[in-house]
Amino acid sequence: MLGDLNASGEEDPIDTLEAGGLAGVTKRFVPAPLRYSYLFDGLAGELDHAMVGRQLLKRVTSAPIWHINADEPRIRDYNTEYNPPGLYQPDAYRSSDHDPLVIGLTLPGGKG
Repeated sequence: MLGDLNASGEEDPIDTLEAGGLAGVTKRFVPAPLRYSYLFDGLAGELDHAMVGRQLLKRVTSAPIWHINADEPRIRDYNTEYNPPGLYQPDAYRSSDHDPLVIGLTLPGGKG
C-alpha cells in the first residue's frame, strides 16, 4: 500500500494496518528525525506511507523520503495562487505539498 494515508505513523489507522501484517518501510530505513513528508504550521509529520507484507519487505532495499517539497518555501509553490508566477520553476522542487517516497526493490531476475 502506497500513498497519502492522512495519518501519522503513530496513529490508530497505521497501527491497525501494522497489526494486520503490513510493515511501514520508512520506519525501517529512515531515522525518526527525517521521517516526515508534510509540514503544516511548523509541525512535521509523516502522512505518506509505503506499507508492505512480509514477502515484499524482504525485497525492499531502501525507502528514503525525498525532501523536495515540504521544506521548500511557499513562494516556490506549484500553486501560483499564493506566489509570484515568475518564481515558479517546472522542476521537482515544490511540485506538491507532500514529499515523495522512493522505494528501492530487489526483484527476481527474468528467464532468458
